[in-house]
Amino acid sequence: MSTRHITVAHRIEFALTITGIRVLGWLPERLGYAAMSAIAWLWLLCVPARRRLGRQHLELAFPGRFTRRQAGRVLARSTANAFQNVLDMLHAARHLERGTIRERIDLSEATKNLIEPPYLGISPHLGSWEVGGLAMAMLSGEAHAIGRVPKNPLIARYLRRCRERIGLVLHDRRGGIRPTARALADGKVGLQVIDQNQRKRGVFAPMFGRIASCERAAATLAVRRGYPIVPAVAFRVGSGFRFRMILLESFVPGRGQDPEQDVYEAVLQINERAEQLIGMAPEQYLWIHDRYRTRPPAEDSVE
Repeated sequence: MSTRHITVAHRIEFALTITGIRVLGWLPERLGYAAMSAIAWLWLLCVPARRRLGRQHLELAFPGRFTRRQAGRVLARSTANAFQNVLDMLHAARHLERGTIRERIDLSEATKNLIEPPYLGISPHLGSWEVGGLAMAMLSGEAHAIGRVPKNPLIARYLRRCRERIGLVLHDRRGGIRPTARALADGKVGLQVIDQNQRKRGVFAPMFGRIASCERAAATLAVRRGYPIVPAVAFRVGSGFRFRMILLESFVPGRGQDPEQDVYEAVLQINERAEQLIGMAPEQYLWIHDRYRTRPPAEDSVE
């Protein structure tokens, strides 16, 4: 990495990040996670539009399952979980440095449905997506994930070194599918979070009964190359940095005469597995994301 792109602001931000990691090592884990939960609750209180959106999504996914008070609790806990993923990243870096990360992730259930690489691991924004990638690397030996790389080159380099100690390689969302495809061709594991709204070139398919613009990259790659897909999540356990990894049974998307229809069918299967995983712990899912923002062209023309 060239140092000419590193600014004073980058260095200050990096120093604060490292300091934060060191401070976390001194504080009780529960205290840090409780503080982040309180911050999430205050944020949610100040953003009523997100509260309404989260309630709508929760009712769509589980109609009649929760009372208004219960739905409010689920939404508060799910928002806290999203905020706590930031702490997960910092704690993970600390445990990777110490070599103690394996003590914090229960992989016993995950091994039941583990298969040999290459395969595509997919997950919704559920539990800890940061820890989920690390756990998949621990299970497979090496995994290549598509995600958001920090803009600060010093932080990006530090996190890359920490993750690669356990075999996790992160590729930026822009252009990340190509190096992931090469890794799969070399017999490695590819990872992708698959439940964010796609503004461009999405596959319109139902998610919890409503049409959403869905990620196509993982489905397309699996269809074209015949890779198995493994739905997986690292569920949060307790109030600190501890997790339980769950893998659903793998599946291989079918391949027929129409490639676009094949991709659509694969997306349907992916969404069904995502719904199954979310149903295991709805309080750990990211309900406040505007999942259905991008609408099919036919609906836009009617409006």
